[in-house]
Amino acid sequence: MESIFLNNNLKLSFEKLPHSIRLIVSKNGEEWVCRKEKLKSLFTFLETDKEHLFKGRLQLIKTNDQIDIQVKNESISSISIEAFQQALIKMK
Repeated sequence: MESIFLNNNLKLSFEKLPHSIRLIVSKNGEEWVCRKEKLKSLFTFLETDKEHLFKGRLQLIKTNDQIDIQVKNESISSISIEAFQQALIKMK
């Protein structure tokens, strides 16, 4: 499992499953929200002009060289596209 530490005791983790990746946002060490997605779809999101990924509680919004992470329509943190991409590469 790969993790990116965010601000305010939050963490974005990537868990490899047989046919997908599970993105998990943890708050104070406990799972808060998650989303399963195919690795190919996540790479496509990074490589295309698509600015928004997912609907529902967990959403990723790409702006310039950052990815804003939203939970329940509230922006909780931002990470660089490069950090997100490096975590995905380790999931291959």
